[in-house]
Amino acid sequence: MSAQSTFAYKARDSQGQMISGSLVASSSKEVGEKLRAEGKYVVSVEDHAMNAGTPLDPEQIRRDESAKRIRREDVIGFCQQLSVMLETGVPLTEALDAFCRQTPRPEFRNVLNTLREDICSGEPFSTAMAKWPSVFPNMMVSLMKASEASGTMAMMLGRVGEYLAKERRTARQVKGALSYPMFMILAGLTMTVFLMAFVLPKFAEIYSNRSANLPAPTQLLMAVSDFITTQYIYYLPAGVVIIVITYIWSQTSAGRRHIDWLKLSTPIIGPMFQQLYLTRAARTMSTLLAAGVNLIDIIGICRGVTQNAYYEDLWDDMETDVRDGQQISQTCFESSIIPANVASMISAGEKSGRLSDVMGRIAEFSEEELDTAVKQATSFIEPIMIIAMGLMVGLVAMALLLPIFSMGTVVTQ
Repeated sequence: MSAQSTFAYKARDSQGQMISGSLVASSSKEVGEKLRAEGKYVVSVEDHAMNAGTPLDPEQIRRDESAKRIRREDVIGFCQQLSVMLETGVPLTEALDAFCRQTPRPEFRNVLNTLREDICSGEPFSTAMAKWPSVFPNMMVSLMKASEASGTMAMMLGRVGEYLAKERRTARQVKGALSYPMFMILAGLTMTVFLMAFVLPKFAEIYSNRSANLPAPTQLLMAVSDFITTQYIYYLPAGVVIIVITYIWSQTSAGRRHIDWLKLSTPIIGPMFQQLYLTRAARTMSTLLAAGVNLIDIIGICRGVTQNAYYEDLWDDMETDVRDGQQISQTCFESSIIPANVASMISAGEKSGRLSDVMGRIAEFSEEELDTAVKQATSFIEPIMIIAMGLMVGLVAMALLLPIFSMGTVVTQ
């Protein structure tokens, strides 16, 4: 058995955020396999033995944890206002200082102060931002690096602000479409459990005292009510175990692939997720291509914005093809998750040298399709949830009222 060692790693999670840590393994290859099994994209793996005695900086840990509470809205406002100040000729350090004084959130103020100090010490803006992966997305860092070389930082910050605002709006659309059915399901289950746990036992006591001959639906409902009110010592721990096992399974590579397959294949919801991933990928590619970012780097960034195992396969294949000298349209034509018309438009953009513009048009088109998919999903889900909730509560109410309809018989017994 090979000797175990501690390896330090850097990777990107399913949201594209940079994370770091250490793992004990026999080789760096094993570390990579473990991280990929957890759905992470490996950036680097290093032997941590020589740094084992180096203590962690408590202040840095505290700042990193504090930075995770910074909202995306703060970053969007930062990009938009900083862009305006730079366009009017305000130096970068003064612009950072001005924005820092006016921001109300102390967590973001600490980040901006650190940025300003790093820039004053001679670090490039992009390098200083890269130290805060939980605040500034990798796409933003790449665009800032490109703008530093081309001298278009003000314009690029405005583009980043616009990109992040569109991403936030898109995410809210999908969350809004999914939160409604979840709320309806939760409301229906809560109401049903309340009726069966608190209302039905009162009726059960009346029927029991009268020795009533109850209809079959009422008997079944009373049996379920009795189970809920008396056997919770069994089903509550079992429910917790099932939830924990399901969560652990969902974090595995196989579990994640099953969940991602359901996202893309489930009727009503599937088209919405398909358009969401296509919108994010096309918008990201368009923005980065226009800034002159390397195509391999763009593919790596796209891995973090699609958050789906099947799209990760697409990016892996695309990166391999690009390194072999092929065009990305070839990968798109061979993929089952990219529509044929989109692949054709990408091919036309590559041939004409206008791939960035074409990706922008694809993003606009897919965003419109996403709006339609969200509206269709909502219009289908709403009546289904209302009917399901009505049936659930109605069946309980009917089972409760059936004996009352024959109350004369019950009373005379």
